[in-house]
Amino acid sequence: MDINSVREALNTPLTAAFDLYERRPGRYQLILPIHHEDGDMVEIYLQDSPKGDGYVRVCDYGLTLMRLSYTFDISTTARQQIFDSILVNNGVTFEDGNLFLDTPLDKLPEGIFQFAGCAQKVCNMRYWTRESIRSLFYDDLEDYITAQLATFSPTADLFPLADYPTSVDWSLTFESWNFYVFGVHNNDKAKVVALALLEFQMAQLQFISFVVHEAMETLGKKEQLFLTRNADKQYPGLEDFQKSSALDIHRLVGVTA
Repeated sequence: MDINSVREALNTPLTAAFDLYERRPGRYQLILPIHHEDGDMVEIYLQDSPKGDGYVRVCDYGLTLMRLSYTFDISTTARQQIFDSILVNNGVTFEDGNLFLDTPLDKLPEGIFQFAGCAQKVCNMRYWTRESIRSLFYDDLEDYITAQLATFSPTADLFPLADYPTSVDWSLTFESWNFYVFGVHNNDKAKVVALALLEFQMAQLQFISFVVHEAMETLGKKEQLFLTRNADKQYPGLEDFQKSSALDIHRLVGVTA
């Protein structure tokens, strides 16, 4: 990479405040007035591009995902798909933790701004709309049940009563016992689940109910009371369910895990 040509390419009104600092031979960190929400500068590096002369690779050496990992984990299929869509929409490639963009030298300023915008979007993944977060809650619940509780033969959307319109989100079986799992993300779902549990109990169905909350503390007092009266076991958050559900199933049936 011809550093003099790079400096010349950055000699524009938009990039007048940019500077370069050589961290290693051939690897330069950009000093630029583009920041994350906490005030930290977006970390961007320039190096040779495998596309050859006339191109520069804009990259981050894995620092964007490292920053994201402090507050958000790309641990499910849904989150991975959203992460991938951010990269695709911004023309950025991901490989071994490193985000990068190979840009023509004469388009270097545009490439840098494009890459910086992508890095900011990735770091702000945790601030999606409430609707997106809700969908992730159920996706995360599904991913955990199908992957980690597969030995309990999970069945989705089971209707225990043919004449009752509410289904069980997930049904698990162990030692001839049925476990009904419900995900609850708001007051409306809490009411639906509480009424369904009451109907199932009145029909004398044999089951143990698990209620998994997105955030139990956000429910109204009446909704919490309804569920407490009718549910066998509640988990304040998905993480609580992930930590102990398998052990709880064995414990409630009286079998050592």
